[in-house]
Amino acid sequence: MKKYFNITLYLCFVLLIISCGAKAPDTYTESKKAALIYPDYLNVTVPSNIAPLHFMIDEVADKYTTRITYPGGEWITNSQQVTPGISKWKKMLEMSKGQSLNVEIFLFKEEKWTRMQPFKINIAEEEIDPYISYRLISPSYVTYRDLSINQRNITNFDESIIYGNMSNTTSEDGQCINCHSYQNYDPNRLQFHARHNKGGTIIAYDGKMSKHTLKTDSLISNGVYPSWHPTKKLIAYSVNNTGQTFHTRSANKIEVQDWASDLMLYDIDRNEVTRIIGNKNEYEVFPWWSPDGKYLYYASALLERKDTGDVMREIILRYEDMKYNLYRRPYNEELRTFGEAEMVYDAASIGKSATLPRISPDGKFLMFAMAEYGVFHIWHKDADLYSIKLENGHIRKMHEICSNDVESYHSYSSNGRWVIFSSRRYDGNFTRPFIAYIDEDGIGRRPFELPQENPNFHREFMKSYNIPEFMSGPVKISPHEFSTLIKNSENIQATQRN
Repeated sequence: MKKYFNITLYLCFVLLIISCGAKAPDTYTESKKAALIYPDYLNVTVPSNIAPLHFMIDEVADKYTTRITYPGGEWITNSQQVTPGISKWKKMLEMSKGQSLNVEIFLFKEEKWTRMQPFKINIAEEEIDPYISYRLISPSYVTYRDLSINQRNITNFDESIIYGNMSNTTSEDGQCINCHSYQNYDPNRLQFHARHNKGGTIIAYDGKMSKHTLKTDSLISNGVYPSWHPTKKLIAYSVNNTGQTFHTRSANKIEVQDWASDLMLYDIDRNEVTRIIGNKNEYEVFPWWSPDGKYLYYASALLERKDTGDVMREIILRYEDMKYNLYRRPYNEELRTFGEAEMVYDAASIGKSATLPRISPDGKFLMFAMAEYGVFHIWHKDADLYSIKLENGHIRKMHEICSNDVESYHSYSSNGRWVIFSSRRYDGNFTRPFIAYIDEDGIGRRPFELPQENPNFHREFMKSYNIPEFMSGPVKISPHEFSTLIKNSENIQATQRN
């Protein structure tokens, strides 16, 4: 034991000497180009409590040196992988709030050092919610057995499973979990769906867990896409009959379409569902409450039938005609009723389709995804994020955070200063979470990819991140507790409100 202890001390001493001995070159030539790095963190703006931005220098060289300078100090490494430790990184952020880290990369090749164009990492004053959750799934069209809902502490690199699909999946009976959602960022108030084997809607509220069947005779399905009321024990859902079709020539290989869709409200305390009556030719989806709970926003497409035959076939053939607009309905809390639909944005009038409305916590801006057609924009390469200033209806594309590939699902932080969204900007195949600062005028800053301990992680990881959501802390109910509930509990059947 003493021998191993001495060896450990020796290795720590050697690493300390190496770390202390790292230094930047005194003489070098200047380059007008920035070094290629992955992930691309050049001139991004980050929260003052984010995990270290580890990155790889994607340049061929004989030697590498990186120097990060911050108010009152510097940190230097001679590795191709730039990976400051958490404690050192926290000190850098604390000293740099409202200012910047200056990053210099030196490359040694052809017997000389070259300093690449320096760049900055800007440190915002505002912090970010410490946790996010997401569904990890292989980007195929049929594989779902190994998917899971995970949570990540984004102030460090800790990750854990909230619930995994394999817990109640057997060779005979499969399960699919989706649509995790929280009331006002509270991890103690959550819901998700378990589909197929022993399925139901799982609701956990302040320590009490239950499994529900929400479909009644007046609804076309169980609850699908959820939105919690900000303060009341109410969840708005769209109810959907959904299918997939595939293209052989289009760059958008898959089309996820609703054969039918509608809206409903579930009252948890009363165990009641209420159908939100709309136009029979409208396809309502993706409800979202305003922060004050006075309005329910949603997307809806109007499809006037041309064929009296098979509805499903007509929708498949007319997929480019499905243009979704944004609406809202006022909510009467006392009567628990919704008023008439009000148009918020007429995307169809310009030949576009808008989905996924999300309201900033201060109620000033509505962010949404828009593409040429359809509703499931995560599969549409032209999908981008847009913003509406609700005070005057001014709309603009958020060029500052968009790319040449898919931008789709998005979620505001609780203070409204950050947004996390799904993007396929690196390879066009895998959705990764990106985070961007949003100022008081709704303008974004250059986004950054979710930091990983291994900077090369996302180039090797073969799963997509779906539905990234901010949380104020971790879900403390264990995967085993969820698994036991799903396996052993009877579903609570919702009643229909007349």
